[in-house]
Amino acid sequence: MFVIKKGDNKVEVSPSEVDEILVLSSSLISTKALMVALSHGIDVIFLDSRENPWGILLPSVVTVTVKTKKAQYEAVLNNDTTYGEEIIKCKIFNQHIHLKYWTRSGIKTDYKELIGRDEPTAARIYWQNIALLLPKDIHFDERDADSADQFNMALNYSYAILYNRIFQYLVIAGLDPYLGFVHKDRPGNESLVYDFSEMFKPYIDFILVRAFREGFRLKIKDGLIDRESRSSLARIVVKGMDDKVKEENDHNPKTLVQAIRAHAVKLASSIREKRPYNGFKLVL
Repeated sequence: MFVIKKGDNKVEVSPSEVDEILVLSSSLISTKALMVALSHGIDVIFLDSRENPWGILLPSVVTVTVKTKKAQYEAVLNNDTTYGEEIIKCKIFNQHIHLKYWTRSGIKTDYKELIGRDEPTAARIYWQNIALLLPKDIHFDERDADSADQFNMALNYSYAILYNRIFQYLVIAGLDPYLGFVHKDRPGNESLVYDFSEMFKPYIDFILVRAFREGFRLKIKDGLIDRESRSSLARIVVKGMDDKVKEENDHNPKTLVQAIRAHAVKLASSIREKRPYNGFKLVL
């Protein structure tokens, strides 16, 4: 049994009830507990103060994590495009759903134009419509990560928060976050993180459009978001990610964070078992 202590409180947990153990920077774990975990095929993930994984302890026998990574490498080496295609299809679908939400709210958008388009064309149409949804004082014309306008800078910062969450859950699911299906494999490039995030970005966009339409603004100093604005923006995004979101063909609403974790596990399982992956499709 694992014994978890906090102050005078003590809880015993059977290894059969544990999928993985997350060790925070402020936590202590005994070598006996590690031995029990590894003997039962339980991965141990060490997280830093920002909850980013900095190390994983694996048993010396083949585990689900090893099988998952091996299957992921095989899929990439065999040029299996199905996972990447599903992710991009879901991205465009979710962009469509985002714009459709505003049309239902009485603001006309070209949401119907996205379906059936290739990614570059869909992206151009999508961001043109986002520009029309935003107040004119924002001066947003198109998605440009290098632009100094408020909305592009907010997107960059908010996507970084999303990437952090996704990196964590992909690692926990046993996937290699640096080996993707869509974005190019380069040293230090979190390709799978960027791939996987595409399905969830339209909801982050929705959170930001809603905030800016309600009057939220950033303070820019020397070409950077000032500290107070960063804190305010982070609160908006983190709070939005804790919103309950509905997913197509799923009658149990989850928070966006829960959906990200569930789909990381789902993608890992699909790759490991060499079966199709059904991506995240938003309902707004």
